[in-house]
Amino acid sequence: MLLSLVVFVSAVYLALFAWDLTAGQVEVAGVIYALVAPSIVVGGVFLVFKRPGHPIGELLLLCGIAFPMVASIVEAPTIHIFQESGAQEWMWASIWLSQTSTMVALVLAATLVVLLPDGRPRHARERGFLRAAWIVIVLPTLAMVSNELIVTSVSSFHGVTGIASPLFMEALQPYGPMLATVNTLGFAIFLGAIGLLFVRYHATSTRERKQIRWVLFGGFVVILVGVVPSILAGLGVISPPQNSPAQTVLSTLSVILLPASVVVAVMEPHWIDVDIVIRRSVVYGALSLVILVVYVAVAASVGAAGARLGLNLEVAVVLTVVIAILFQPARRRLQAVADRWVFGARPTKYEAVTDFGVTIEQATEPSELLPRLVETIKGTIRLTWVTVSLDDGSRAMAGSVIGEPVLRVPLGAGDEQVGEIVCGPKAEGRLRDDEIQLVRTLAGQLALAVRNARLAGRIVNAAESERRRIERNIHDGAQQELVALVARLAMARSAAAQGGLSPDVIDDMRLEAQQILSELRELAQGIHPSVLSDGGILEAVEDRCARLPLEVTLETSEGLRARRFGDNIEGAAYFFVTESLANVLKHADATRTTISLTYEDGRLQLGVADDGRGFDPDAASEGGLAGLRDRIRALGGTVIVASAPGHGTRVSASLPVNGP
Repeated sequence: MLLSLVVFVSAVYLALFAWDLTAGQVEVAGVIYALVAPSIVVGGVFLVFKRPGHPIGELLLLCGIAFPMVASIVEAPTIHIFQESGAQEWMWASIWLSQTSTMVALVLAATLVVLLPDGRPRHARERGFLRAAWIVIVLPTLAMVSNELIVTSVSSFHGVTGIASPLFMEALQPYGPMLATVNTLGFAIFLGAIGLLFVRYHATSTRERKQIRWVLFGGFVVILVGVVPSILAGLGVISPPQNSPAQTVLSTLSVILLPASVVVAVMEPHWIDVDIVIRRSVVYGALSLVILVVYVAVAASVGAAGARLGLNLEVAVVLTVVIAILFQPARRRLQAVADRWVFGARPTKYEAVTDFGVTIEQATEPSELLPRLVETIKGTIRLTWVTVSLDDGSRAMAGSVIGEPVLRVPLGAGDEQVGEIVCGPKAEGRLRDDEIQLVRTLAGQLALAVRNARLAGRIVNAAESERRRIERNIHDGAQQELVALVARLAMARSAAAQGGLSPDVIDDMRLEAQQILSELRELAQGIHPSVLSDGGILEAVEDRCARLPLEVTLETSEGLRARRFGDNIEGAAYFFVTESLANVLKHADATRTTISLTYEDGRLQLGVADDGRGFDPDAASEGGLAGLRDRIRALGGTVIVASAPGHGTRVSASLPVNGP
């Protein structure tokens, strides 16, 4: 439906323009002006097809239809007939329709500006403004109701005068001049739309800011090229005079940049970056102005000196070249100032690493770090896009992923890889070595944070699982037996009161109590055996090996029996040995095992090797090894598993030891 309307209105508009052109009624400026409507409509059609369902494309299309197409279709024949036959009674309707259509286009354009770049309102202030903006479409009607003769302007129905308004109400005549002025000033709502766009710009994401910058840049160029010269010409500051063909062509061509900037903002082409466009425009515009001033000053100075000293043109050229060379440091300084003015302060590589470290300290989940990481890398190095993904499916992206990546950096901490950073090309130039090192440094920070967070979570889950196991064992074992023992004691008391208590009953209860005590001690042995607290890691391991149903060889370093470590180190070492032995008994089908305990260079080295059937560590699940790794890594240690099918298994661990 919308596209059919576009085709019909465009056909009428082009036919009318062709008729004016053949009649010789269109000047060069008019031809240029006629390009505004097609540029808006073409931009809208392009977005409708390339981004189906995107509201901005439909808004741009409706703007092009309402103004200037519908307004021009109505206005041109009316002016032609007025010039041929004078005022006609029906002409009020043409003027009203054209002015109302222009106001509708104004509201649609304001809506488009407010809702950039996604076309959807986000705040109550935006929705309220857009609802209130529609009041301007009644301004042409109010002007006609309060004025006996319809008011036109220089830019609309120029020269058409003396058209009576059939809607005129004499009672409203005192308000006529005011309402006619308000009708002319209806365009002021566009200022409110621009203000809301700036508010959205400061509150939105980095990606959407870049999209909005395209439109702001286009608007700035229109004001600079199209509006400022008109104002200066009107004030007589510059030539040509106001409303000259040259000025009209310049201002009209600049207006075409607005729909083009909207299309580029929505499409986000990867082959052009708005930051580079703005920076170069600002830098080279400023440089051109400064160089012009310097050149004029030098030329004037050389001319004045030449008059006195007789210098020729060649000397003036040499002086100009020298000035240009000396100006290079100033040029670089000017570019840095322009960068800060346009983009804000760009963080140094040291600041990027430091700021991301602060973010890691404040984040509660690893997934919170991913968006900040990609924005930090992309903004600091000025990449076109960056993605980071974790092995659990978490993912974040900055920029649109288009084209082949230029850098891949794995997220690894120790022997564990948790994800990958993928970088697209720079917006300008190639990646330098220091920039690659920055990505690797940030990758290391993130990988360590992710590993630590996962490690902490697994340790908490393991502790909770162990607590529940102990609770279950006590409840199902010793607790039930104690309840039964209490019941038997009550029965024994009743029997004793009746003089029928047998010594055998007391012996049975004593044996039962000893069994319960033995079970509780066995349970305590699995948590932290008393022999570990009393005799140290070596005696505890010897005690555990003495009860194994296979041959065990124990290899230790000299003096280890007399050396004690912290409770956390000894507990982790004992856990490592007992869990490794449990895995040997359950899975290895081994006949003998070798346990090594050595202390050297401030580290406690542990090893459990068997002659069992072995396995493929890459193909097997972590299983019980995950708990081993977590507990050792929590203390800054490492775990290495070496195994192969048919060649046994060796599990080694290294723990840093603080103090003797």
